[in-house]
Amino acid sequence: MANQAAPGGPGPGPIDPAASPRWAVRGRIVTMDSGSTVLADGVVWIADAAIAAITAAVDAAPAGFDGVTPLQTGGTVLPGLIELHNHLAYNVLPLWQVPQRYTNRDTWGNSAEYHQLVTAPMKTIGEATELLPALVRYVECKALLGGVTTSQGIALFSAPGIRRYYRGVVRNVEETSDPQLPEAGSRIADVQASDPQAFLAELQHKTCFLLHLSEGTDDAAHQHFEALQLPAGGWAITPSLAGIHCVALTPADFSVMASHGASMVWSPFSNLLLYGQTANVAVALAAGGAGAPFKIGLGSDWSPSGSKSLFGELKVAHVYSQNNGTPFSDEEIVRLATLQAAQILGWERELGSLEVGKRADLVVVAGQDDVTPVKPLFAGDERTIQLVAINGTPRYGTPALMAADGPGVETLAVGGEQRVLYLAQSTEDPDVAAVSLAQATATMTDALANLKTMRLAQEAAQPQREGLESLAAAPEVQPGHPRLALDEFEHTDITQRPHLPLHGAITGPIDRAGATAPVEPLSAMLSPIALDHLTVADDPGWLDSLVTEHNLPDYVLPGLRALYAPAPPTLTSS
Repeated sequence: MANQAAPGGPGPGPIDPAASPRWAVRGRIVTMDSGSTVLADGVVWIADAAIAAITAAVDAAPAGFDGVTPLQTGGTVLPGLIELHNHLAYNVLPLWQVPQRYTNRDTWGNSAEYHQLVTAPMKTIGEATELLPALVRYVECKALLGGVTTSQGIALFSAPGIRRYYRGVVRNVEETSDPQLPEAGSRIADVQASDPQAFLAELQHKTCFLLHLSEGTDDAAHQHFEALQLPAGGWAITPSLAGIHCVALTPADFSVMASHGASMVWSPFSNLLLYGQTANVAVALAAGGAGAPFKIGLGSDWSPSGSKSLFGELKVAHVYSQNNGTPFSDEEIVRLATLQAAQILGWERELGSLEVGKRADLVVVAGQDDVTPVKPLFAGDERTIQLVAINGTPRYGTPALMAADGPGVETLAVGGEQRVLYLAQSTEDPDVAAVSLAQATATMTDALANLKTMRLAQEAAQPQREGLESLAAAPEVQPGHPRLALDEFEHTDITQRPHLPLHGAITGPIDRAGATAPVEPLSAMLSPIALDHLTVADDPGWLDSLVTEHNLPDYVLPGLRALYAPAPPTLTSS
């Protein structure tokens, strides 16, 4: 996800050119279109980055595909997964052992344990410009290995207040440079975040605006929603608003959201880990009418308190649904990460389902199931993913389905099985393009093991600040030397979380100036951290670590163990 041209320079053009090999893939085709069309044995034909045709396997090849032999997968072909919420830069960090149950985002975001294990390490990494290409490469590949073709949530700035979003192999919803894929907003200037009318005007300028909303379970979390009500009546809510988390929303709140055409993004695992509960999705679904159902997307949030990728978050959604009245079938869960996600973005004409003329984003998983065609996506760990293609170009998969050598090709092992990556892209940033996954892994492993040394050098070169002031301060930066925009805790004048006033007081983050600040520098908080593994398949202790996550409902771990276990024999009609 390399970054775009420098601000003020010429536009970079579309990130995904309409060019790709002419090829085809055969298997059980689960289109996820509005009619839930499934071809038990079909072929998806791809040319110029788009789906040229979808046929039964027994049909003749379409015009222009003479001599093209479809790749025989023996598996299930689905649309690529679209993730609507992530803080991707943080996905180098391992799962946080949450020490207590929290009631809103501000309480855990200001805890000593969080500062030590998340804030201080990312502050250190974020100020090390030389690490950014490796970090970008690593977290992008982590998403790709989970079947993700589109994600959200990386930002950087090259001077105070100026941001450039990453762009690259995995599509970023905030930076596309493509009029057919209108860019989603996710950050608002402080003046808009504190003025309801200005906030409403900003919403009206976007097709989709992804915004954290009511993260938590208490009244303070709920006030974030209450503050959307305008003083003169009405609401600062439009069809473009996609509220992230929405844990504190009541049935009446969801009715307001639905009546204004808004949607939400669900991150169940992160919510359960931090708060012991998640948004009431059954109530949210009921708020929508038959003609205008309430749209829900899915996001894994980040690895410190979430799934490693959207592949894992689908499993959490399944386990939650099965133990809470089954608000979703498995097909409906997959729809949250495919067509419904595309609809929230306003991208449904281009992505979200396998249909002729749409962009050829697809994922192939091992196995087939006659009864529930999407079931193979929920069975087993990441080794079940056999192929991922983005914009018509195969990017990751098994040696049988990918070219195993050539420029830009890299091999790796996932759970002991060989896989192939193809990361070359003409629009990619040259600094990122020069970094292989193996190099990125080595670089980030070393950096996280030497955080204290890195921070001591940074402190020696910067003006000294103490305690929480050092956490909140944006780093000294120079044009052309981008830094991570960690507005999760830095004062960068642009926020992901509104703090609209309610009864005369802001509803945003706790004022750190009034908090008790530690006297030691950040370097005193730091110790070595292990780089988070790319997959659960390569992290055998990940599931075991959930035993000590005190806030998870009792059903979550057994349910996840069952889904991550090796898949049973496939059920096919052939």
